[in-house]
Amino acid sequence: MQKNFLPAVALIIAHFAVAIFAPDFAGVSIAHLLIIYGILATLTTLHVLCGIVVKKQFPEQAALIVIALNMLKMILAMILLFVVVVPLAGKSASVAINFLVAYFAFIFLDSVFAILILNKDKK
Repeated sequence: MQKNFLPAVALIIAHFAVAIFAPDFAGVSIAHLLIIYGILATLTTLHVLCGIVVKKQFPEQAALIVIALNMLKMILAMILLFVVVVPLAGKSASVAINFLVAYFAFIFLDSVFAILILNKDKK
C-alpha cells in the first residue's frame, strides 16, 4: 500500500528541491509553495474524509459522489488559486505552473485514496 504513494511523494520532494536549489527556475518562493501545498492538502484531506463518510452512508452511489466531490475540489482549488495565491505572489504564470505541478501530485494521491476507499468492504 505504501508503494502507491511513492510517485506523488517523489514529485512533491522534487518540487520543493527545485524551489530551494533553483529558485529562479521555479519562479515562486518556498512560502508561496507552502501556501499552495497547504491549500491542496486541506482540500484533499476534506475530500478523503467526505469519501469515507459517503462510502459508509451511501455505498451504492459512493463512486458518483466521490467524482462529484473531486469536481468540487477542483473548482475550490482554482478559486483559492486566483483569490489567495496569485495576489500574494504577483506572478500569475509561474504560480499557475507551480500550482499545476502540486495539483497533479494531489490528484494522484486522491485517485489512490478513492480506489482504496471504494474497494473497501462495508462493515
